[in-house]
Amino acid sequence: MEKRGRPPAAPGLPAFRAAAAVLALLAGGVLGGALAAQAGPGGTIEQSAGEERPVVHRIAIAGPHRADEAQLLRALGQEVGRPIDPPAIDRGIERLWELHHLHSAVYKRPLEVDGVPGLELLLVTRELPLDLEPRFLGNVKIDLEELYKWTGLQPGQELHLDEADRVRERLLRAYRNEGYYFAEVRAVERVPSVDEASEAEIAPDVILEIREGPKVRVRDVVIEGNRSISNRSFLFFRRGLSKLAGMKLRGPRFFGLFKKAFVEETLEADLIGLRTVYRDQGWLNAVIDVSQLEFSPDRRWVTIHVLVDEGERFTIGSIAIEGVERVHDGETWEERPAELFFPAEELQALLKTKPDDFYEQTGVQADQAALRRFYGEHGHIQHESLGSADRWEFLEPEIVLAEDRPVVHVVYRLAQGRPIFLREIRIAGNLHTQDRVVRRAISVEEGVLADPSEIERSRNRIEALGYFSNPMDPLAHREPTYRFEATSDPNWKDLVFEIEEGQVIRFNISGGVSSSTGAFGLISYTQQNFDITNLPRSFGSLIGDVASREAFHGAGQSITLQASPGTEVSYFDISFTEPDLFGRHQDRISGSVLARRRRQLFRSHGEERSEVGFQLGRQVTIDSSIYAGYSYETVEISDLDHAGEPTLGSPLNVPTLLKDQEGESNLGYVEFGYRLSTVDNRLDPHNGVRVHWMNQLHNEKLGGDHEFVKSDLRLDYYDEIGPEEEEQEEAADRWHVGMRAAVATGYGDTDDVPYSERFFGGGSSYWRGWRYRGVGPNEKGYPLGGETMLFATVDYRWPLVTTTQPGTYREIETFNIGVFVDAGVLDPDAFSLDFDELRASVGVAFGITVPIPIVFSYGVPIEKGAGDDTQRFAFDIGF
Repeated sequence: MEKRGRPPAAPGLPAFRAAAAVLALLAGGVLGGALAAQAGPGGTIEQSAGEERPVVHRIAIAGPHRADEAQLLRALGQEVGRPIDPPAIDRGIERLWELHHLHSAVYKRPLEVDGVPGLELLLVTRELPLDLEPRFLGNVKIDLEELYKWTGLQPGQELHLDEADRVRERLLRAYRNEGYYFAEVRAVERVPSVDEASEAEIAPDVILEIREGPKVRVRDVVIEGNRSISNRSFLFFRRGLSKLAGMKLRGPRFFGLFKKAFVEETLEADLIGLRTVYRDQGWLNAVIDVSQLEFSPDRRWVTIHVLVDEGERFTIGSIAIEGVERVHDGETWEERPAELFFPAEELQALLKTKPDDFYEQTGVQADQAALRRFYGEHGHIQHESLGSADRWEFLEPEIVLAEDRPVVHVVYRLAQGRPIFLREIRIAGNLHTQDRVVRRAISVEEGVLADPSEIERSRNRIEALGYFSNPMDPLAHREPTYRFEATSDPNWKDLVFEIEEGQVIRFNISGGVSSSTGAFGLISYTQQNFDITNLPRSFGSLIGDVASREAFHGAGQSITLQASPGTEVSYFDISFTEPDLFGRHQDRISGSVLARRRRQLFRSHGEERSEVGFQLGRQVTIDSSIYAGYSYETVEISDLDHAGEPTLGSPLNVPTLLKDQEGESNLGYVEFGYRLSTVDNRLDPHNGVRVHWMNQLHNEKLGGDHEFVKSDLRLDYYDEIGPEEEEQEEAADRWHVGMRAAVATGYGDTDDVPYSERFFGGGSSYWRGWRYRGVGPNEKGYPLGGETMLFATVDYRWPLVTTTQPGTYREIETFNIGVFVDAGVLDPDAFSLDFDELRASVGVAFGITVPIPIVFSYGVPIEKGAGDDTQRFAFDIGF
């Protein structure tokens, strides 16, 4: 009998082969005669080339099994009445194992039916013993539901005995990963048998015996021998070696809080991180390992001792640059030497590292960035969507160690790809947004060399629109990205920007509290990417069409309706903006209208403002625009403070300018200015520049009661520390430098700028460390405000807690902390700065970015003046 079959290896396989042989002999007797075996390697029957395959007349099944015979025959894949198909039978044997946990083999013998010679097949099966419900014993701290989750089993699930060891390993690994370093798990198996006395069958059984032991936590990680790279920490701040290595294991922080469980896999990862730090900074022979695990007597705590043998630090002997060509031989890619596209001397001049410098990975990364930028300017692109032959890539450098001294000779290897030209620029994923809305954010042109920096800037502008983000659930929404698509010409590619329609409709009934403006409620409807001409199908379908973006969506307009009652500030406003009135794409003209009513209570008075206005804007560059408009406001000053003792010269205890403005006054003015924004996110910028220069001319002929001019310039610069933006995947440290310079002065019949229109400082935005409007100058205990302001701030923030956005490798910070310095001068006179009145503060700020925006700051004034109203702690919370 000829046998065909390659059952998967498993415990008990030799016994199975013996049983199969017995079954084969029995089958041969029943079927009438011994059969000649022609088994090839691994038990597979070889089919001679050109040999006609005999027809299978019959298939018999022998051996224990619980599955239906028709199911087994379907799984085998060989049909009766068809020529024998050896490859199909091989696959069928695998399927029988996967579907029914049957070890199987196929035997054949000649069989003639109605004068037609052919074959009869015998499928021999062996079913593994199984436990109908495995048991767990000894688990105390981990409940049964968690054990089932760890083992991948379900309550009442059958378990084949040969799988018991794998289940035990999964269970033990899970215990160790939870910090149960001393945990032990034993799989006790009982094979099926027959009781000799009663002759009753004894079912197979699996018992997983568990000895949990104590959960071990890390008391401390002691690093010794690190003479060159120090290690230090305070509270939850870490710097030096452990910070650079990204170590996860550490001792408790904050008086015993935030204890870390001891996990061997995490320790191994930490050791790899330490070794990487030393290797990246030139200690190529450094040896780092655990010298001792010091457990407490009760085995609940461990002190990890890590020993560092630094060795010598290597310097660079020489640096060379070589080209590499990737060639496909039909099966694999082969790397061959290739001529550089640019002179080696020109490329060498770009490098940051030089011979005799220490060999550091930061230097290699800087060189990589310089070369990538240079090649990118000439159309050689590094992007994962490009094929291996097209893509520029900085391959792993070749390092040659000198034999007699700590010196390395470095060879940078460049897969140069080919210059990429852009044939067509397309947009994918804008199911409801008009193409032109996205295209006006794109500065890349068709028919030219691809510029990776400009492509990334275009992607940032698309993201900064806010139309393709989901601020309510940013972790689950993929931000805009791009890819290259091949064309018939390998040098020409299509550039496709991929976007996902975002959550642009926000209807909130919420509230919050701020140390500057008190508690407030908010009812708001805001829709970005609005389209006033895209009407719903009917009034009845209005809500459904708007929610599905089928109506009032896709033209890049914005509309806002807000009502906010509060303890100190209440307001209502409505606004509408059309960014492209005449559909001019790039050189566009925008228009907006606004109506607003606001009431605010101050310690000194109450102020109520009503405003209507419009603006027209003209695009200057893709990132900047100029604008002009007209506004009319009514300002009512009331409820002046009567706390002071009235005198003849001062009937009220408030500044004279405030008293002079009591009652209702009108402001009519034209406004013009300039805006520039290259920030990557409007609400939480990490990179880019933002500039706003606003100028107002107030005049009686424009409907106002006062005549004055006002100019306000604000500059903000944001930057992340680390790789270039297009390479940034990890959440990085960032810093912000901001400046504000403003002046207002009266003319004509107006000597002083009205009190309500002066500049003030203090609160959570300007001069942290002072109460809202608490920065001098002041008069009679109340802020006087200034006609000239000069303010600057520097913030440095780093992420403490991050999470990875699903579907990408991009990290998003969820909790950050930082330090800041605020300084400036507020002068009561126009075009005057008395630096003897300098106000300055330093402090810390920290915030949660998702899901609830919370920002806290603690500022300490280091330069203050008489009468200032300080407040060190400030916060803003929005629900």
